[in-house]
Parts: sequence; structure tokens; C-alpha cells
Amino acid sequence: MASAVEQLGQAIATAVSKIKAAAGALTEAIERCEEGNEHLATALQGAADDEVLAAAQAQQAVPQELATVRQQVQAIEAQLDAYRERNGIPSGAPPSATAAPASPATSSAASGSAPSAPARSDLPCPPQPGKTHGRWINSDGDTVKLESGKGGEYYEATRQLAVEHGLTRGHVNAEPAIARHVETQFVARMIDQNITEAEIEINRPVCGTTPKDQQWPNTCDQWLSRFLPEGWKLTVKDGSSPDGRRYVGRKVKE
Repeated sequence: MASAVEQLGQAIATAVSKIKAAAGALTEAIERCEEGNEHLATALQGAADDEVLAAAQAQQAVPQELATVRQQVQAIEAQLDAYRERNGIPSGAPPSATAAPASPATSSAASGSAPSAPARSDLPCPPQPGKTHGRWINSDGDTVKLESGKGGEYYEATRQLAVEHGLTRGHVNAEPAIARHVETQFVARMIDQNITEAEIEINRPVCGTTPKDQQWPNTCDQWLSRFLPEGWKLTVKDGSSPDGRRYVGRKVKE
């Protein structure tokens, strides 16, 4: 039977795990709100109704409000951890914790990659709230971690690709949601590093390939072949099949 201190450690661990889940859900909500704001801005171009414009303006503030709540939640997590360490309470696992399910088995390395490449199960298991995680094994056999979001090294280059392909309808400073995605940011990396063929792994399906997002405008599944230079190839292993999804760049009509 666990001692009182051990029970307290388990209770704190349970609380922290719930807080982490809440923070992840808030991150996902922020990204979804930002995507919704972009679509709303496109739909309301030229609108003159004051009430509609006021509602749209209020909606623009929601992501920041959610971000503030997320910071507060994360601060509580930090305070709980500090309390546990300060009082020497063991960091026990939550009583009901179970192992996370393994993601679908797929081959993890591109041809020619190092045989010691990490297994796909090392990636965060889907659904991972908020961000898509992935990896690329480069020509030296090194593993490069990939993560979605506006903070990525290739976010701005990806955003510019979207602008050049007309996704922002002439608004050169717009920030299309697709620019935050791992898949499109990797295409920008390929172009920057002159990589004509590559393979990456991600921990969730390519957007635009599931029933919930097939009808979304401007998905990765729709645009990867258009973003890629003609003839270039990108394979995305997303758990859908052992071979993944292959995208080949095609000539874009002028």
C-alpha cells in the first residue's frame, strides 16, 4: 500500500498530466481559431456590414485570449512541480496511467538511410494535441526533428510559397494556415537545400486525407504536388500505409 507521501506524489502527477492535456488542447484550439480567422477574412473581403465586421474583429482576438489562458495553465503546472520538488515528494505516475498506444507500423527510413534510424514509435503518438511532429533522416544519416507551427525555420519561406501560388488572393502579408504545416514547410526546406527527392515521417495523417478535413480548402494533400518543383518527389509516411503517400511536383499552369 502506498504511503501518504507516495499518494500525494501520484495525485500531483495526475493533476500535472491533466494540465498538460489541457494545455495541448488549448494549443490546438489556438491553431484552429487562427485557421478559421484566415478563412473568415477571405470570405468577408469587400464586406461593409458593421455588425459582421465587428464580429470578425472580435474573433481575431480569440487566439490571443486562448494563449493567455494557456500560459496560466502552464504556470499552474510549474507551481505544482516546484511544490513537489521543494517538499521532496516523489514524482509518481498517475494511478491510472497506461502505456500510450503504438502508432501504425511503417518503415521509418528512406532508402540509403542509416540502419540504426529510430523506430516510428519514437514519434509522439497521434492524436498529439496542437502540433504535428515528425522527422527526416538526411543524407548523412542524421535524424532531423520536424514540428509544425509559425516558429519553424521554414515558416516564412512556406508562407511566401503560398502567396506565390495565390492562396492569399493577392494579400501579400496574409498568413495562410497551410504555411504552418510540417509537410509544406519541408517542401520549402527541399527547395532551399536543392533536395529533389526525400521522405519524412509524421505522427498524424496528411491534412486533406481524412473524412473530417477532405472538404477543407487548401490542404497539404491538394497543394504538395503544386508546391514541389516539377518532377521533385516527397514521400510522407503518416501511418496510412507501409509506403506512405507520394507527391510528385507537377508543372503549375500560368
